[in-house]
Amino acid sequence: MRKEPIYLSDLSARAARPNAKEYALPDNRLSGFGLRVQSTGTKSWVLRLKVDGAAKRVTLGNTQTMSAEEARARAHQLLAAHAPPDIALLAADDKPAIKLNVLAQRFLKARREIWKPTTLKSVKIYLNSSILPALGEHAINRLTTSDIAEWFHTYSTTSPGGANQALSHLRSMLKFARESGILPPDVHDPSKPIRRNTRRARGRLLNAGQLAQLGTWLEAPPIRWLHVADAIRLILLTGCRSGEIARLTWAEVGSDKLSLRDTKTGKRNVILSRPAIEILDRCRHGARSAFVFPHPAGSTRPIASIDTAWRAIRAQVGLPDEIRLHDLRHTYASHAIMIGESLNMAGKLLGHRRPKTTEIYSHIDADILGSAADRIGTSISVWLDCR
Repeated sequence: MRKEPIYLSDLSARAARPNAKEYALPDNRLSGFGLRVQSTGTKSWVLRLKVDGAAKRVTLGNTQTMSAEEARARAHQLLAAHAPPDIALLAADDKPAIKLNVLAQRFLKARREIWKPTTLKSVKIYLNSSILPALGEHAINRLTTSDIAEWFHTYSTTSPGGANQALSHLRSMLKFARESGILPPDVHDPSKPIRRNTRRARGRLLNAGQLAQLGTWLEAPPIRWLHVADAIRLILLTGCRSGEIARLTWAEVGSDKLSLRDTKTGKRNVILSRPAIEILDRCRHGARSAFVFPHPAGSTRPIASIDTAWRAIRAQVGLPDEIRLHDLRHTYASHAIMIGESLNMAGKLLGHRRPKTTEIYSHIDADILGSAADRIGTSISVWLDCR
């Protein structure tokens, strides 16, 4: 029976018990990395990879003499060393093309009018901190799979998620080079053979008991956090991102929906449930700012990041540290599914914008969405009010 992948660590190695037959525990982060457990009780770190086209299992070391961290680093080294044969992005005349750092400048210039400032800033960070220091001096038509693999696997030893994101940005730049005529459109992408690190699920959903705990705190928050409490309720009742609620203006608030002007996926409407409308009606009473949640120091700017306050509130409520503010948005979606809404409906309410999803939702009108929003809002309100 095949074992389910887990994150392999020294602790999981000690916890693994021998069976009558030898077995292997696969890692859920690094493809091919595993823990071999023999019937005698001997445990070894192993790696499955291809060497000269043939599948091979390499023993990295015994768990008694090699830590999980050391074994993982060694596995990354071997994967980089045995990457697929060097296939360069060769132009027809095989002359050196521009260097990657020059391509990066052109890429950012072309995206400046398309991307949001936060996206542009994030990509620049990945370029300047990781991609360009390692690969910036390479001519883009001489860049090889092993060049990229060595960089990617080295980065993965410290930040698997960051390495995945950086690899995506590199692939986007090479695609831009082909689409803009810097490289021929049919040349091979040397990053294609590289497999991304397996992602671990982040965060947690709030269960009924935790929602009740949070609801008790939200009923009587400290005066200095009154606005924050209402903002948290709105995140739970709308599924909006925390930044969308923090920056919300009265001009975006309608009688039954929010018309958000600037979100991660562009402009979008958020249908309001009755509990959400009640909160906004209460906030509107005596409002003197263009922002629904103005900064305590002045009404000309919105409330500062809710995340900082959330960490303190989470501790007061007694919620686990791993519950992020963003998990309130996920909680909204999970309650949508639990009360019988479809995955498609939940995605529409959350403002997801995948092409296939958009096609599916094209026939859903506002009345149907409003009914779904009401059912979810009422469901969450019931748990928040549990004592």
